[in-house]
Amino acid sequence: MKTIKILLVVAVILAIAGIFLPQNYKVSRELVIRAPVMAIQKHVADMDNWTRWTVWEEAIPPAGKRPAQMESGIGSGLYFSGNDGSGWFVIKDDSGVDGFEYVVFSSSGDKSTANVTFTDLGGDTKISWVVAGSVSKPPVLAPYLAMGKEFLVGSSLNQNMKNLKKLVEQEDR
Repeated sequence: MKTIKILLVVAVILAIAGIFLPQNYKVSRELVIRAPVMAIQKHVADMDNWTRWTVWEEAIPPAGKRPAQMESGIGSGLYFSGNDGSGWFVIKDDSGVDGFEYVVFSSSGDKSTANVTFTDLGGDTKISWVVAGSVSKPPVLAPYLAMGKEFLVGSSLNQNMKNLKKLVEQEDR
């Protein structure tokens, strides 16, 4: 009985603490690829290529949702599923060789924004990938889930960038 009381007190403390913790998160990763920006751009500009290097598998759109009508540029997107959830994203801004921005809509109803930038390093390219958003459901657990995004989203970004690096550097030889 004493153990149950202790667990109940801990649960209440965690629930109260959760009210005051931030529900926002920001995850960023960087990687240098030994290839020019244009060699990388051809792999990220076309949504059909994303399944070749991302950890997200292309998914069937949920009922009532239509896949994007374009394969590249602003308005193009992809339904996905992966270790850190499922949903869809849409390219919001595309600045060509400098990078692009997309919005992610998760199946849980949360929304995040991602910015991918390319920096020319004189033959090599630095990729910076930043994902920022907030977790809203369930309210008491949301701050704890937001803290977990560093690991979940971060590990996906790391693997995506490693896959892209391998793909581009093998082709660039």
